[in-house]
Amino acid sequence: MVAAAVAVVVTVRAGGDGTTAAQPAATGLAVGPRQPSPSATRSADVIPPIRLKGDGTQASRPFTVADGLAVFRSTCSGCSANFIVELLDPTGRTKEFLVNTLGAYDGSKGVGLSAGRYRLNITADAAWSVTITQPGDAKPAPLPRAYAGEGDQLRGPFDADHAVDLRADNRGQGNFVVAVLDAEGAVQDLAFNEIGTFSGSRVAQMLSDGPYYVNVTSDGTWKLRLSRP
Repeated sequence: MVAAAVAVVVTVRAGGDGTTAAQPAATGLAVGPRQPSPSATRSADVIPPIRLKGDGTQASRPFTVADGLAVFRSTCSGCSANFIVELLDPTGRTKEFLVNTLGAYDGSKGVGLSAGRYRLNITADAAWSVTITQPGDAKPAPLPRAYAGEGDQLRGPFDADHAVDLRADNRGQGNFVVAVLDAEGAVQDLAFNEIGTFSGSRVAQMLSDGPYYVNVTSDGTWKLRLSRP
């Protein structure tokens, strides 16, 4: 199956001093190839939490993850300019931009990774921290579910039979993106890709087995309601 690239519109916000956030060449968000991943293949070798800290622009120390979904929670409460968290693969190449914003930030994002050693390139003007966890075979919650939050967040896991009815409300000015991930971190469906305040619904369809998670990108407050189609 040929992978279909998904373009995500990226907005640029200017600070009071005219500073703008650096824009990566690619978001790293792609749907496919979507192959079934039976729960029996999920790795039980889950890492303990990895905590990285620093101050200002620097590369992190190397860290090692197991196969599967890795969750990155990034914070920089004192940032006033660019805060960028760039994930580098074991060869040192850019894997994905986990964060690319201006000002203070506290959010999380899930990424599907192969086992290996990774590093982060951090751009910041204040103290920052990144905590990496792997949920492994966390017990999923049944539908219906309701999630609410502010900013970028990974939520789940939830159980569904290869489809879920998603209703979303967002109050913000920038990108509002909701992607459904399987337990390995593979993107199953890009449910919403909007800008600004939004309210709508969609049936997301997943080929891989559950449980599932949702990656939410937002610069405001949001609500999600999940139910069976």
